[in-house]
Amino acid sequence: MNCKFNPAFFVILLCFWFFSCATANPVLETGTLKGHWVGQGDVMATWCNRGQLNFDILIDEKGRVSGKIGDASITRGHVYRGSSILQSGGNGNYVIRASLEGFLVRDEKIARDFVSLTFNLVNDTIEGEMDTSGARCGTRDSMHMKVANIILTRSNF
Repeated sequence: MNCKFNPAFFVILLCFWFFSCATANPVLETGTLKGHWVGQGDVMATWCNRGQLNFDILIDEKGRVSGKIGDASITRGHVYRGSSILQSGGNGNYVIRASLEGFLVRDEKIARDFVSLTFNLVNDTIEGEMDTSGARCGTRDSMHMKVANIILTRSNF
């Protein structure tokens, strides 16, 4: 894939990300989000053979997030409130940002450093989509991965 670096696009993208992704402060009223959430989402990357990723996450009373996404362990995860710009664009009211440890898809040796999961809480169900770190173009080993149609339900362990 042929991609050219465009400095203006990079600056615009950086500004949009900075001002619209999420507030800098973690969500403090996590009572409705606290719990053990499990489910799946559809992998949108055509270069990945796995059709779905499993999610098994825990959100504690302080908004800290742990657990697993695919085969990777979540580290330094936290729930944030989505910015008003993000919400007005039809995106989620909440964002989970987390680092990953290990392979996201072990069988294919696909690893990414971090994820951003935007979601809404709908009838006690988390519904959203996730983006991983990685480039918009390049090879399978470096490209970003999108997971859509994520639906997580509360588990009672």
